[in-house]
Amino acid sequence: MKKFVGLGFALTVAVVLSAPASAETLLSLVNAPGQSYTPYSLSFIATGPTTTISIGGYQKPQSEQVSSIGFFLDGAGANLLGSTWVFTAAASGSDAATYYDGTSVPALNFGGLTVGDYDVFSQTIATITDDSYTLDFLYSNWPASQNQPSGLLVTEVDPPPTTPLPSTWTMMIVGIIGFGLMAYRRQRQEVRLVAA
Repeated sequence: MKKFVGLGFALTVAVVLSAPASAETLLSLVNAPGQSYTPYSLSFIATGPTTTISIGGYQKPQSEQVSSIGFFLDGAGANLLGSTWVFTAAASGSDAATYYDGTSVPALNFGGLTVGDYDVFSQTIATITDDSYTLDFLYSNWPASQNQPSGLLVTEVDPPPTTPLPSTWTMMIVGIIGFGLMAYRRQRQEVRLVAA
């Protein structure tokens, strides 16, 4: 019996630990029209103690820029972004860089070698579960006569939940009851064999 309960517990832990992180696309622009310093304000609710903000882009043959980048709790207060981005180069090669735009967070410049192949800059920030956050920035994609093909993708990724979801609790309870019934039946069969 103890062996079955231990196995049920181990399976439940495996299910909880294998829960995927939740990702949400905040903005996806493909072949956006020419524009200079267009303000964007993207809001979401944090579902975990940390959130990873990723901004990816490409533009061929020129470049597009994301500048004056800020990440704020409830849309106000101090900028929660740091001064360092984690960079992931596009698979076909990179044509991206950061540059100083007069703010504490480096601006992003995206060129491109292959259409649809994004260079990505990311930062992971401490967040408060169930609180509202806003990512603000200015977007430029110019000159208008040479701004396509281009793409900009902004995502936020929260870690998997640290407490089991209700469906996980249900599976665990059903599993333990099932193991208990199997052990009970096995014990009754052993008693019958001894009595015979």
